[in-house]
Amino acid sequence: MTIHLLVVEPNQESRDTFRAHVQQHKIEMSVLYNTESLERRLEVEVPSLIVMRHGLPDVDGLAALRRIRSLGYDLPIIIVSRSDDVVDKVLAFELGANDYVVDPHDPREMIARVRNALRAGPPSHVPLHVEREPISFDDFEVDVADRVLTRGGVDVPLRSTEFALLVVLASHPMKILSRVRILNMLRRHCSVTERGLDVVVFRLRAALKLSPTGRQYIKTLRGEGYMFAPDDALPRNGAVVGVHDAHHAQARMVDVAGAIVADERMRFDNAMICG
Repeated sequence: MTIHLLVVEPNQESRDTFRAHVQQHKIEMSVLYNTESLERRLEVEVPSLIVMRHGLPDVDGLAALRRIRSLGYDLPIIIVSRSDDVVDKVLAFELGANDYVVDPHDPREMIARVRNALRAGPPSHVPLHVEREPISFDDFEVDVADRVLTRGGVDVPLRSTEFALLVVLASHPMKILSRVRILNMLRRHCSVTERGLDVVVFRLRAALKLSPTGRQYIKTLRGEGYMFAPDDALPRNGAVVGVHDAHHAQARMVDVAGAIVADERMRFDNAMICG
């Protein structure tokens, strides 16, 4: 299996030195100069591991680490910093880092730590991808702990993969989730391939049927992913929708929500999931 590293490092000399050693071990490496575009990068491609700088003016690695874990990504992450302060180290591990390397360090040591982190997998204390509290939408109740879905008090049978997908989607109503992000969030709970995701979405749609206003719950947004849109999450009669995420997908979400309100009986052809 090919190892693909994403290195977040603003210093060109450090990048070049590490790249030379990485290539000797036939490891693929891509680079970001700062953490600003990290979230957008992960929406497109999830690497095997992230090596991320912390402690420079334009690179707050710990803040980025916190954000990545809160979004549900559990890929291994190694923090690199000039700080040898035990407080920084403890904080990094508490936020979900797999390892913490202090500069200056030998690139050969980093390669060894990368391989060790990949063998170990995600740290056991990484926050769960989805909340464990019950989730409610329209006339549905999702008992996450007991893995039970009911509608109007009546059980709705779901396969394990369908239930896991429902929890992921229902935990992020009215938000566009890319296929890559959904698959990453599902990875800990079940095994679903990219092609298999289409099938799970199709089955979940069939199990949920239509909303009280006659709409599909799971909207397919070509080239962007899926959005879970229950009736009780829709803006009402011109209500203002607040968008706090600067990500361009969230701005797109407002446009889509507005279109849904304008035509609440709009249909997304189920066949689209096969495209």
